Amino acid sequence: MTRLFDQIGVLGQIALDDAPATPGSAEALEVAATAIRFIETSGQTYDFEDYVQSLEAYAPPLAIGRFATREEAEAGMKARRRPPAVAFVLIADTYHSAMYVPSTGKTHFVSLPIILEHYLADMANNGPKPSGLSFASKAEAEAWLHQQPSPPMQVVIDIAGAPFLAAYHHRIDYRVLYPLPPPTPPSSNILETTPDEGSDAS
Repeated sequence: MTRLFDQIGVLGQIALDDAPATPGSAEALEVAATAIRFIETSGQTYDFEDYVQSLEAYAPPLAIGRFATREEAEAGMKARRRPPAVAFVLIADTYHSAMYVPSTGKTHFVSLPIILEHYLADMANNGPKPSGLSFASKAEAEAWLHQQPSPPMQVVIDIAGAPFLAAYHHRIDYRVLYPLPPPTPPSSNILETTPDEGSDAS
């Protein structure tokens, strides 16, 4: 992966050579360069590279924590020395947006099941091909998944004749089985035509 610091020079060259005409583009480039400096100077380079690799591997959307209940989530976020302004967390395997409000000192949670729905639909349509692994029950598949020393980010398996995605949330070291929805059928481009009015049907 190209060193992050090198990208600051690339952004500066774009600003100098291409002279972006879009209003606010110069400020946007400066913010991007500042974000790169922050990632490197705060010691988060490896975390960033890990995140990019997870995107390339079509890993599940990044979540910073997993909790069984909303009460556990509230306690867990409150225990953080500096709660994130906005982040995804899993509560009972459902994605939630965790939003910290400094004025109240509380983190508010908004359920976002559509995050997982979109991810699984994309995996069903554009994700990995079936691996050929087959299990008689979900318990058997879970036992296999938890025995993997280095689980794949996602692999399609068969459980009792139904497709499942064995997924790994690497940031929180969480392994889970998601039932896959049916693939979206391709849309037809064939236009139906009808005879012109008044034509002879001889």
